[in-house]
Amino acid sequence: MNIILFSPEEEITTLKAEDIRYQHIKNILKLKEGDTFEGGIINRTYEKFTIEKIDDSKMVLSHETLDKKVESEYPISVFCSIIRPIDAKKVFKNLCTIGAEHIYLGKTDKTEKSYSNGALWSREKYYPLLVEGAQQGAAPYIPEVTVHYSLDTFLEKNAYKFQNKIALDNYQFTIPLQKAQLAAGKTIMAVGGERGWSDRERKLLLDYGFTLCSMGSRVLRTEAACLVGFAVLASRWW
Repeated sequence: MNIILFSPEEEITTLKAEDIRYQHIKNILKLKEGDTFEGGIINRTYEKFTIEKIDDSKMVLSHETLDKKVESEYPISVFCSIIRPIDAKKVFKNLCTIGAEHIYLGKTDKTEKSYSNGALWSREKYYPLLVEGAQQGAAPYIPEVTVHYSLDTFLEKNAYKFQNKIALDNYQFTIPLQKAQLAAGKTIMAVGGERGWSDRERKLLLDYGFTLCSMGSRVLRTEAACLVGFAVLASRWW
């Protein structure tokens, strides 16, 4: 954990000994009474916490709200095809860590049917992964996640929101991703599943104004493509 996060509903002045955050502060950071650490309230504020008292049962904290805006690191959102849940866990954590604004998910034509039946796509399952990613990234911003039935429904409901529309494609691309021109405004990057886009989906993406972009000749796993592609686009702000 590079930042200690609390949900807006939590009592933030006391951590009980069984709380993993208590254990991290005491056993990993090895902080004691009078020490301070960085924290935040998810999607609300950055906080500076001071340990007022600590014993074997609890930790008592005071806090000061910092003058720092909580927002996504970049105006970049990602649509990711539904993939194996074990791999999708990496997508949730990594995209939150790197600073995605919004994560969209949906079935694509080549999605294995069994993947969409898992419990991971419910908020109670994926939200802890987002929190873990945010704590790694040292920021209290957690992106909204929207699960759509398919790529088609995602495009119908959301494509108009974005000024820049990019889809990663190793086979029928127009330009390399690093040469894609980004106008002012929001960007969406679409990433297909482990078997890529169907020809129907390529035509659909083009009809909605997407540019098909490559990231070299190697075929990446979907979770890797999400992270690498995002980093290439985000580097415009570095």
